[in-house]
Amino acid sequence: MKKSLIAAAIGAVVAPSVHANIVISEITEGSGNNKAIEIANVGTAPVLLDGYTVELAGNGKDWGNKLSLDGVTLASGQTYVIINSGAAADLKAKGNVESTVTYFNGNDDVAIKQNGTVIDIVGNRDGVDFNKDVTLRRTDFSPSTTYDANKFATVDMNDWSDFGKVDIGGGTNPDPDPDPDPDPQPQVLISALQGSSWASPYTDPANGKFISSESFTVEGVITAIQTQALDGDLPVGFFMQDETPDSDAKTSDGIFVAASVDGLAVGDKVRVTGPVEENYGWTQMPATAVEKIGTGSVSAVAVTALSDDAEFDFTLERYEGMLVKLTSTTDMKVSRSYSFDEGPQRYNLVLTQGKVNVHPNQSFFPGTQQAAQAADCNDDARLVVESFSKDTQGQPSWYPEFGKTDIDQNGSSEDYIRVGDRASNLQGVLGYSHSDYRLYVTEEANNDTFIARGNNRTQAPVLKSGDVRIATFNTDEYFNSLVGNGEANPYLSAGQTAGAENATVLQQQTAKLAAALVALDADIVGVIGVENNGFGESSAIVQLVSAVNAKLPEAKKYEIVKEKDLTHIGRLASSNYVIYRPSVAGIKATQVIAMPEQRLDGGQVIAQSDALVPEFSFKDRDETLTVAVTQFVDKDQACLEDTSNSDRQGACENLRVSAADYLGQKLAGIDGEKVILGNLNSYGKEDAITVLTNRTALPAGYKVKTAAQTFVEDQAFDSESRVIEASYGYENVLDIVAPKSFNSLNGDESGNLDYILTSAGLKANVLDAGHWHINAAESALFAADHSLGQNYADAYRAAEIDPVVVDIAFAGKPLDPVDPTLPGDKPIVVGTPIALPSEPINEPRLEAPSTAGFKYLVDLTAYTGSSYLKVGDEVVVSFSDANAASVATSSSVAKDVLDEFEIALGWTEVPITGIAAGEYTATTSIDGTVLERKQVAVADNSSDSDGGSTGLGALLALLGLGFLRRKFN
Repeated sequence: MKKSLIAAAIGAVVAPSVHANIVISEITEGSGNNKAIEIANVGTAPVLLDGYTVELAGNGKDWGNKLSLDGVTLASGQTYVIINSGAAADLKAKGNVESTVTYFNGNDDVAIKQNGTVIDIVGNRDGVDFNKDVTLRRTDFSPSTTYDANKFATVDMNDWSDFGKVDIGGGTNPDPDPDPDPDPQPQVLISALQGSSWASPYTDPANGKFISSESFTVEGVITAIQTQALDGDLPVGFFMQDETPDSDAKTSDGIFVAASVDGLAVGDKVRVTGPVEENYGWTQMPATAVEKIGTGSVSAVAVTALSDDAEFDFTLERYEGMLVKLTSTTDMKVSRSYSFDEGPQRYNLVLTQGKVNVHPNQSFFPGTQQAAQAADCNDDARLVVESFSKDTQGQPSWYPEFGKTDIDQNGSSEDYIRVGDRASNLQGVLGYSHSDYRLYVTEEANNDTFIARGNNRTQAPVLKSGDVRIATFNTDEYFNSLVGNGEANPYLSAGQTAGAENATVLQQQTAKLAAALVALDADIVGVIGVENNGFGESSAIVQLVSAVNAKLPEAKKYEIVKEKDLTHIGRLASSNYVIYRPSVAGIKATQVIAMPEQRLDGGQVIAQSDALVPEFSFKDRDETLTVAVTQFVDKDQACLEDTSNSDRQGACENLRVSAADYLGQKLAGIDGEKVILGNLNSYGKEDAITVLTNRTALPAGYKVKTAAQTFVEDQAFDSESRVIEASYGYENVLDIVAPKSFNSLNGDESGNLDYILTSAGLKANVLDAGHWHINAAESALFAADHSLGQNYADAYRAAEIDPVVVDIAFAGKPLDPVDPTLPGDKPIVVGTPIALPSEPINEPRLEAPSTAGFKYLVDLTAYTGSSYLKVGDEVVVSFSDANAASVATSSSVAKDVLDEFEIALGWTEVPITGIAAGEYTATTSIDGTVLERKQVAVADNSSDSDGGSTGLGALLALLGLGFLRRKFN
């Protein structure tokens, strides 16, 4: 990017002794997570901070947590504010970067280091409180390698009014004009001021000259006006452009003028006098005079790349300050839909040229040259689409119909923007700030402005159906104890907030999640991020499943997996659950695997969710399938090893490796095929995924390490960090079936954080797999906590992460259905309809249900779907001990594939085995239609029935074979 290149040039001329001018100018240890550090350049020359770090030492101990400042340049008098990710919005608005180096208390030391040497420090290095619950504001700007409290004024702990500015009695930002009243030069073209490089030829940022010595006069037509400053990105002023462009495609014909806009309008032709300035990489004119000289018109210019534009930011630099339009030829793809931008704390949208940005670690191993190059390419391709006014909650002002229409009345809007859409004829003026080019939209957009390219909304996953569909569903904090009268959560700390902010939002969140889960139509679902408040009727998981079941026919309803004596899963405020269809699968066994946690000095514990591991049986299989549902620690915690994020894995990657290794060990002791599903909080090539899958492509010398000081429950796991030398061989089938698909966004970079990994032997049975793009690709405005989201109780933006779906065919691809209207002379085959008798013929005596196994009698004549059944239809019988809240600890399912004899007699017997003694609800269904539900008591070790029934062969002899040839007409 332009700013980076200019910064590098500045660094080439910075004096070695300039480090003496970089100090900690303010630090706040406010309430909660309201913690921030401000550093400042108090010298007179710009400083490139390569080799500089801000470091944290807890309780007077060794320096550990570290933030690298490589690539940051501070002009004279400029500040750089580091904030805690959990800080209040008004403090975060002042920040330049979020970092775990702000995870300090009143007795922790903070220092600036250059190449490992302390050059300024706050803290006594003795573990004694010195800034507890206060803000320290520097008054003496001489740096010190030992803390001197006399250099700071103490103010209230939540007084952040001075953050982002510093009064050193001298330098300003940028450097002042060396000649405050230069003589005006002859009139020039705007393009002459812009020049053909990153900076105006009348400035020299590499040598600290950010504003010209000369004053110039230019003429042009006003293309856009800014009446009120937009944060630090767009000051009051106007964009102007030469009415007649020059013939040089490498120079821009437009410029932004910082000036009063009183009495001015778009279309006015003006004469502007003033110097030219590089304002943090954006070429502008701070006007000393503006004269209106008439009117004119300028047409938007299509952004077009030249053959020698090395990257797309080279292309955008040639149009800086101009009125432009993006056409289909420009090939701008949506990489983040209209959503909240954490940096400036406002809503905007991100486009990228020629591709959707992908997180570097999704495709390349962290910290490698390939990953670094991918990150650079993402930066170079980015264009942020902005409104002229700050939008903190509503739809884009430049797309007034966004989210408002539902022409076909199907409960979803037709006016939306999704990741992957291509922008067409989007028009605006081009600015630059905070290392990104920004398009301020001047013409209203509509439904035709963003064109879908194979990324259309779908009402359900578009996958081939197998015998069993398995899915993840990350709810993104579904809690009901705080605002939904749900059961109390023993793991929710006092004052902690989670989930919906009020009952109205919770109601809509429930509706959207239920709509999504119904359309997902999976047989086994790992439900992630649900409140850990038990299994009672008012618990979060029961409330959610009840809402889903209310929309489903009886045969498709879900039950909740629970270990017999389990009251809660793990010891975190949220947990992971498994729901399943007892008409498809049965619970053979369930266990909970506690996962490793890291215990830090001082008693802090970094924990992660326990894994819930049910073993399922199926109605037509001897084999079982073990499903481990888990959630690894997220990237926003602060673990012991987090001294740097140079590999972009986020915080706690070593603790995620510990989790992957431990889970792999535990599952290795379970026989049969296995599936790991859930939120692994790791991109495709990150270390935790490598541990679970394979390491064959790892670069030479690459080391995957566990976290230190870890425990499982109260047993030590790793006292020191350990190198993992082997992987567990699970298959990431999405890499094979849909390698370019994604399920989450980090800013404008897509990738996968949720997974379904299969054991190697199960890979051949995967019929299809994919992500259902209902969340990450959508604008956050459609979420339940936004006013637009309140209008649509549909699946779109039900949460943040997309479901992952895998269809498994145990015995190969299922048979296609046969048309039942066969002529009478055709042979009986699968699909042939056979008429049902009015009542069962010679049905056998019932067997007493026992744990030794028994045959369960099904009356086929109870079927009400039609007067016939087809050869090959499945009768499914499920036994479940689920209570009124649909929570089950034991279940079994079996099936019988009907032949012509059974249909003709009107009954069949389904063998039931492997079921424990107890009270069960037996449910019989055919093709999704429930025939019967009744309570059945299974006795312990009862003997088999001593009775029998007349055999089918004898019955056929009595009735005549011709009876079986009678078909439905």
